[in-house]
Amino acid sequence: MKFNELKFIDGKCQLDYNYYVLSFTQIVDDDLYECAVFNRAKLPVDLPGVKTEKVKNNTWVKIRFTRNDIEEMITKFWAITGIKVPKQLDQHDFYKDIF
Repeated sequence: MKFNELKFIDGKCQLDYNYYVLSFTQIVDDDLYECAVFNRAKLPVDLPGVKTEKVKNNTWVKIRFTRNDIEEMITKFWAITGIKVPKQLDQHDFYKDIF
């Protein structure tokens, strides 16, 4: 799946990988995106080799992704889940990043 195939609704795109949901949020006035991974309990999760946050100035901050970074993340999830073309969620199905 390529970046230009993603459908962003109000700056957000979420991909359903059965047990995991991969969420991208566009940063306003920038060509960068933040990423979060949720499980079916709608809670953020950490996966080996999949980093969405880092420590900066002694606090956790979201990593900002480019379009190429997003395509690499989708490729990682293909390897993790075996799903090449995930379902794109509609806005009423979006998972909310509570953190």
